[in-house]
Amino acid sequence: MPVVLITGGTRGIGLELARAFARAGWALSTCYHEDEASALTAQTQLSALSDQTWVSQVDVTVPEEIQAWVKASQERFQSIDCVIHNAGFTHNTRLINTEEMDWDATLSVHLRAAFLLSKACLRPMLKKGGHLIFISSVVATTGNLGQASYTAAKAGVIGMARSLAREYGFKNIKVNVVCPGFHKTRLSAGLSPEAEQAIRDRHLLPVTTDLKEVTQFMVWLAQTRSISGQVFNLDSRLPGWL
Repeated sequence: MPVVLITGGTRGIGLELARAFARAGWALSTCYHEDEASALTAQTQLSALSDQTWVSQVDVTVPEEIQAWVKASQERFQSIDCVIHNAGFTHNTRLINTEEMDWDATLSVHLRAAFLLSKACLRPMLKKGGHLIFISSVVATTGNLGQASYTAAKAGVIGMARSLAREYGFKNIKVNVVCPGFHKTRLSAGLSPEAEQAIRDRHLLPVTTDLKEVTQFMVWLAQTRSISGQVFNLDSRLPGWL
């Protein structure tokens, strides 16, 4: 049974990903930061799909907590085949109004955590290969009003992923990035109707991405053997540089 680790897998896109992998027959280790109520609900739902699921409380910005979670997951399931860094949040404000602590917090959850997670997982993966998948966003390549810290972090994730793909491909470690498109989640809950419509208007197709399509794609990607160093934009917006 293959094993997947997913950060931030107890609500939103992360929970849908966790469900999809559990349904596909993967053993699952996922984590949350503070929302214990959502974590308990997620554990109940995931356990109903598979008895090989585990939910832990982890601060992904703390090296010791990431290392302990990865080590415990490996000991529990005897393997690490795929790791998905999905955890994230954003402070939406124009740069002149952005506090340093908010800038640092955004980059810490998205980019620092991606570094810490990769470092913790790469060593066990060196023995038999594996797959690192990072969640980014199309705004990493286009920019976005009021999201300088978020776009900087997500752009950094793309650069880091491509470097890792070059560094560890010879060890059969695949590294890819997925930009899942626009979805109504906790991160986008504060958008005004006008802002939401502006996002929809940037799409070439009259529909935005279906979450089921995203999760099915991620499960498929995790099982591929010859795809690495790629950025997959899963909607119909045109990205910038790639």
